[in-house]
Amino acid sequence: MKSWDLKSVQRFSSLFFNENKERLVKLFTYLDQHLKLLVPFGFFAGLILGGIARAWMRWISDDPEFTWSGSLGIVIGFAIFGAVQAFVYSFRQRPRSKSASIIVRSLGVIFSLQLFIAAGAIMLPSVLTASLARWRTNWKSWIRIVLGLASLTAWLVIVKSEILDTFGWDIITLGRILLFATIYIVIIATLKPTVSDRI
Repeated sequence: MKSWDLKSVQRFSSLFFNENKERLVKLFTYLDQHLKLLVPFGFFAGLILGGIARAWMRWISDDPEFTWSGSLGIVIGFAIFGAVQAFVYSFRQRPRSKSASIIVRSLGVIFSLQLFIAAGAIMLPSVLTASLARWRTNWKSWIRIVLGLASLTAWLVIVKSEILDTFGWDIITLGRILLFATIYIVIIATLKPTVSDRI
């Protein structure tokens, strides 16, 4: 399977959903062969991720009251993010002019930024640097290493300030951190069509 980074999917699934790894591989292979299904798949996958992200936000909040409009905005925002990234991926599967690719990838950037509005703004430095470190494979190794370390540092600062300082260490806190890491990994993996120098 090309793009959507099958190796990343395999590594991720082996860590968190090992028993479903073969199903995930088959699903992504099928989607690669049927590009017209990618946008609706990206939309519904984004809905699921948005629902998980919204649940995580409630889980780490010491005042877990959220409005329906705010919750719906978060979920729909993730759904649009997933659909746009799927569109960018399918667009880049065929030969295109450089200017057309720049325009479409710029749309991918614009519709990614809405994930980092308001409270999500603290996640932007870590996601940005991690995405560049992971997907800009044409950059020098030392630059990617520096970006990766910067991303990890920013992520650890968020974990300490938003989770550990509030809840302390226990098994439930570990669950909060693991779910946070999972959401991060999925967002960064999904950004490949927009950020990567090649598909």
